[in-house]
Amino acid sequence: MLFVLGAALALSAAMQAGQNPRRDKPSVVRDSTMADSTKYRAPRRLPVTADDQRTAFHDERARELLLHARVARLAQDSSLRSYDSRVRERLTARFAIGSHGPERIMYRQENAYRVQWQEGLGARVEMTGARVGIPMAPPDAQREALEQSLIDGGMTSVPYAPGQDAMGIGIGPAKAEVDDRTIVQPLAVGAEAYYTYATGDSMSWTLPDGKRVRLRELEIRPRTPQWNLAVGSLWFDVESGQLVRAAYRLAVPIDLWARVKERQKELRTGLDYPWWAKAIVSPLKFEVSAIAIEYGLFDGRYWLPRTRSFQGIQQVSFAHIPIALEQAFSYDKINGPISVAAIALNAPDIGPLDEVPDSLSGDAAEKWRDSVWLKRLRTRHTFSDSLHKAACDSTGQRVLARKRQEMSVAVTYPCDLDKLAKSAEFETSLYDPNEQVFGTKERDALINDALPLGAQALIRLGALPRPSFQYGLSMTRYNRIEGFSTGILTEQQLGAGYSASLTTRIGFADREPNVELSLARSSSAKSVSLTGYNRLVSASDWGNPLSFGSSVSALLFGRDEGFYYRASGAELAWSSQRFASLDWRLFGEQQRTAVQRTNYSFGPEFMPNIVAATGASFGGGVRWLRSTGDDPRGFRTLSDIRVEAAGGDSSYGRAAGDLTLSTGLPMKLAAALTLAGGASVGQVPAQRRWFLGGAQTIRGESPDTAQSGNAFWMSRLELAHDRSAYRLIVFGDLGWAGDRSKISDLVRPMSSAGVGLSMMDGLIRFDVARGFYPRQQTRISAYLNARF
Repeated sequence: MLFVLGAALALSAAMQAGQNPRRDKPSVVRDSTMADSTKYRAPRRLPVTADDQRTAFHDERARELLLHARVARLAQDSSLRSYDSRVRERLTARFAIGSHGPERIMYRQENAYRVQWQEGLGARVEMTGARVGIPMAPPDAQREALEQSLIDGGMTSVPYAPGQDAMGIGIGPAKAEVDDRTIVQPLAVGAEAYYTYATGDSMSWTLPDGKRVRLRELEIRPRTPQWNLAVGSLWFDVESGQLVRAAYRLAVPIDLWARVKERQKELRTGLDYPWWAKAIVSPLKFEVSAIAIEYGLFDGRYWLPRTRSFQGIQQVSFAHIPIALEQAFSYDKINGPISVAAIALNAPDIGPLDEVPDSLSGDAAEKWRDSVWLKRLRTRHTFSDSLHKAACDSTGQRVLARKRQEMSVAVTYPCDLDKLAKSAEFETSLYDPNEQVFGTKERDALINDALPLGAQALIRLGALPRPSFQYGLSMTRYNRIEGFSTGILTEQQLGAGYSASLTTRIGFADREPNVELSLARSSSAKSVSLTGYNRLVSASDWGNPLSFGSSVSALLFGRDEGFYYRASGAELAWSSQRFASLDWRLFGEQQRTAVQRTNYSFGPEFMPNIVAATGASFGGGVRWLRSTGDDPRGFRTLSDIRVEAAGGDSSYGRAAGDLTLSTGLPMKLAAALTLAGGASVGQVPAQRRWFLGGAQTIRGESPDTAQSGNAFWMSRLELAHDRSAYRLIVFGDLGWAGDRSKISDLVRPMSSAGVGLSMMDGLIRFDVARGFYPRQQTRISAYLNARF
């Protein structure tokens, strides 16, 4: 839950940090209607020039559609007086380490509730079901998280209120003019300075009463690649100008360190973070990868939301945190005979943080902000404590009423939270996909159509954002070739989805520069890149020996379990992350031995590195990763398939696959089985053989060149006592690697057995393993990203 809150707070802070796109340093227009600078700052926007007006619209129909929609979004529909609706809502936060690490559910909350809204009075929300799953934490933490969520206001949403921003997820009001401190609304006045517009497809259908509904698509493209500009597709009702469908994302990821720095400058505070904090948590980014909204026509007149979804991913150093919010709405009565009782507020109206008065700056401004924050925190804590102690009403219910965007909202829920968790609203498991409830297939189809790889911001080389830099822990590693190695990654957004990056790295032991220069084009789900490089490559098929976690094990315990070689050349790579991880690459490179330069560690000496075959190699490879099942105590699969072929001084082909099956068992037991195998054709060089032994394969045996070959098979069986937050495990491993002509021979395989401790669903793993063959030895391992 802390990661979820951290991601939300970071995103909120970034959205308040607004960056003004630089276009030859134009003047900035400020709205003078809000003169009280102690509470507000006037909206900031670029002026719409004659050139902007000329280039904003690809066709005249796009201009007409935008102007019609601009008027409609601010129109108050006085005929909508009330509605009675049902809502299902689900928030999911996952956690992964590394680009290919398995994504584990860290937090999931699902709510079901009834919303009765009446004009002038507000909304009453009746919770009918709520449940929380935190697989990485003890069971008690789930109840505490649910209770705290309800006290803080709950994960509840009012479907619609007249005047709200139809492109938003909540009930925030539609602002008339652009303010580029936050997300620049493409329909607001002044947006022509930031976007271009073009009409796309159209559709129509006839209602039972004979009325014909016609929709028209408006494609929006940012003029520059900025974090606060959206790219996507909007569909409008041609007659009314109302938004009916939307699918969009932010043009580029949000660099949160840059946003914090700009926010500090805007607030005129001298507070800054120390360099070592940025080194530890770098990069710190948030990518809004897709927002999809579908409206339905009710009573032949009112466009009300049916589904809304948000997908994003936060990167914190080498960790990735994908976040998804899904909402589904249905309506029983519109302008029907419902009566919402007057709402008496009993929760503090904290509201947004006021801007610093213009008369204050530096330490004085920071002191002023601290005093405001402290006062608000005391108010919130006092209310939270009182609510914990407050008695329930005669029906066993508790009511929490507060202001939301000037609307009074009262949330009612039972004091006995078990009633919510065991509600009849939930017919399936919390970890079930529930595709029909949330309209997953329709949402994904809308996103795929609206956000292809070509849907990008325009290229404007004279108005580019500042480059971003990545350094610190995520760029630091230790191994027996380079010793201590660190570097810096510089990335520049170019527009149209293109970015250029330069990675430079030096090892203190071998002192050989590692350089990678890349040109890439990416969207939220796909990327294509062309890279020239001189790099150190891991020959291992399992784990990531060049990661920071493996480096810690190498330095502290002498466990550098990778085999390495050097490669200089170029590659063309493509990857997709929409439903599964699919990567392919075409390469041409010169390969050679990576000479071992150090034996220093706090543990034993390192094992020798391989002697690679020197020569030119050109070819291609494909890797497909897929996982199914979200419930750690349910049935899950994790598959990894790899195919590679190359010619040159050595011509070969190799293919391998790993499959891990895991499931819960009675009496709080769980089991996992891993099966893997691979074979090859041609002359496989030493650096492309399979190496068994180590924490990721045969845990009781050391990896070395004697346990390698151009073919292999492996199996691992694990039985665990599952205590939610951790598992106590006994396991056994068998495997063989050698010449492919002997893969079917009855030879004695490598073998080991042991006990382990898996925490946070395998994110952290400790093993004590005893090897039986070929070496009788005991190995203690600590590592990340275990299969089970």
